[in-house]
Amino acid sequence: MGYATQISNRPYEGIAFQFSHHVVHKDGRIEHRGQYLNTAPGVFPNYDFLRSLKNELDQDQGSIFRYAAHENTYLNMIYRQLREDQEDIPDREELCSFIRTITTPVKKSKEWVAGPRNMIDMCELVKRYYYDPATKGSNSIKQVLPAILNSSRFLQEKYANPIYGADSGIPSLNYRNWKWIEYVEDRVLDPYKLLPNMFQDISEKDFAVLSDSDELRDGGAALTAYARMQFEEMSEYERTEIEKALLKYCELDTLAMVMIYEGWKNLVYPKYEKV
Repeated sequence: MGYATQISNRPYEGIAFQFSHHVVHKDGRIEHRGQYLNTAPGVFPNYDFLRSLKNELDQDQGSIFRYAAHENTYLNMIYRQLREDQEDIPDREELCSFIRTITTPVKKSKEWVAGPRNMIDMCELVKRYYYDPATKGSNSIKQVLPAILNSSRFLQEKYANPIYGADSGIPSLNYRNWKWIEYVEDRVLDPYKLLPNMFQDISEKDFAVLSDSDELRDGGAALTAYARMQFEEMSEYERTEIEKALLKYCELDTLAMVMIYEGWKNLVYPKYEKV
């Protein structure tokens, strides 16, 4: 899942405007199953975000992975918002129950402890069990992903082929026949640097009028792009290009967790893995 912050009902209160959802099946198949992005200006998206997330995760009872505490913190925040909101919310209790099922309370609570499907924090697993000098001491997924891609022959061989979004490959909602392994000299290029630019089919002069940047490489840039969609007047073309870029960026965020999982699995059980 992926989240970001923006001004909401309270000054500087967070909102959850986007997530991505990959599934790893028992037989090893991978699919990008679902996503959510609020594109309507001026709409408070948190409850619709939560409904969409619940619909995705209710399709099975598998383990849920997140990276770092951000997702857990935001779902706790939405729980509080639901409890304090004076508006009529017909599914309030159902949504609150769902949050309790997949989270840990950030503060002591009489209502719930860690839920039966409490999300598994991959960042904590990195801190406890995984070290690669290429991360330069960072536990950020933006550092761990290129590090494991450079050390895993299994991942290199698998994702050097254009299987992502291919008919007989890994289903994707935003990519088509995409390969994630590119080399600069003898090093695997950071996949985030492979993200396609926005506004590719307009002139340089026109682009300068439309935007200060045509790239989404990190969460801060994604948040800025979303804020522009919320608060700036723009053409439908520009809005569509930003929407497509945000969806691709968020999809890579959860695919990164899948790749890290695959890399670890291959380290432990190499003879059972097939490209």
